[in-house]
Amino acid sequence: MKNLVTAALTSLACVFSLSSMATNVDLASGYNSTSEVLEYGRQVRAVQQQLANAGYVLQNCSENQINYFVQPSDPYYFYSETHCMYSIPRDTGGMSLQTDYAKLSMKVYYHQGNALYHEGDVTVGYFTVY
Repeated sequence: MKNLVTAALTSLACVFSLSSMATNVDLASGYNSTSEVLEYGRQVRAVQQQLANAGYVLQNCSENQINYFVQPSDPYYFYSETHCMYSIPRDTGGMSLQTDYAKLSMKVYYHQGNALYHEGDVTVGYFTVY
């Protein structure tokens, strides 16, 4: 019974620490627009550099802004998500029917107190079309 209570308290402490980390905002690392986040964000720049080193070329980017009915009361909230599609160019003279793609997704958060946008989670998914 004592082990069960200890395990429950430990898991509760882990959940609390993760949620407090998510709301801990570095106010100095904000950007004036969502396009600046995509261009200058530390995590997204590192991923973009890795994709470029692997031979991927940017095809297009789109931003999906979250529309709230009422302005969120939290000072720091989820503002938009940006998706960029990359592909590896193939020789058009050869009859290659295979194309490699990478889809980069980045969450953007807005801080109402300092009126700046902040970089959130950056993920990359890879797939091949035959």
